[in-house]
Amino acid sequence: MPAARTQNEKPGRTPRLAVALHDSTRSWVDQVAVWMSQPPAATAASLIDILADLLRIELRRVPLSIAEADAVSNILGNAPRPDLTVSAMRVFVEASEAFDVAHQISSQASYAAIFGIDENSLLEKLRRLTPTADLALRLALAQGRQQQSKKTGPDNADAADHYRATGITIIDNPGEKP
Repeated sequence: MPAARTQNEKPGRTPRLAVALHDSTRSWVDQVAVWMSQPPAATAASLIDILADLLRIELRRVPLSIAEADAVSNILGNAPRPDLTVSAMRVFVEASEAFDVAHQISSQASYAAIFGIDENSLLEKLRRLTPTADLALRLALAQGRQQQSKKTGPDNADAADHYRATGITIIDNPGEKP
């Protein structure tokens, strides 16, 4: 559901958001609020903070090389914004299909050739993503693409720092081409 800032925000205070929850979600938040002995709004805020922490933790468990992150970002980059659907193997399926299409079209170079990656190794990493890690990776790469589009210059800054700033764990992979 869309969130909107309230009109009466005071300077120096945390901005407030107004959100509309589905009935079942609102009921669940109300139940948790009772268990926590706090107002539903405070409970909803706590649950959102917990979700953000869980996404960060899951994302740290997805080690990618710069070239692998570039390849996945390229594959997912066609979507105007990330889909917030939580599903297993979403990134894996997208990458697998992209790799297959590239291999079927004789005039198109493979992702291995373009990015200097081991496609099978990357697919194995993506296959093991939990639904939460899958969503976290999609959100981080979307954030990275948005930040990158705002930067100027030939390299758009150091790629490793760029990905790390979104929470992605970047590892060195000496077998990749620079």
